[in-house]
Amino acid sequence: MTSPTVAPLVLERRVVTAIPGPRSIELQERRRRVVSDGVSSALPVYIERAHGAILRDVDGNQFIDLGAGIGVTTIGHTDDAVVAAASAQLTEVTHTLFT
Repeated sequence: MTSPTVAPLVLERRVVTAIPGPRSIELQERRRRVVSDGVSSALPVYIERAHGAILRDVDGNQFIDLGAGIGVTTIGHTDDAVVAAASAQLTEVTHTLFT
């Protein structure tokens, strides 16, 4: 199995717009129109890319992910080994009905 290398995000603070930025605000307005009020989100931005502990939103702002939870805190987002294993499995079978 070949391991896809995911380009890392530079570990730096990058704030290029107000938080939330204009694109995140657009997406939030769309979300309000199409998603039930019973579904909440604690983050007022929309993440475009993540690697390791870094999140980049749709406006180009970068954050340290302090709310990742147990799902990614041990290895970070888009770990090469996990991406390789998931990619390999996707070529074998995918099934999204869990009943």
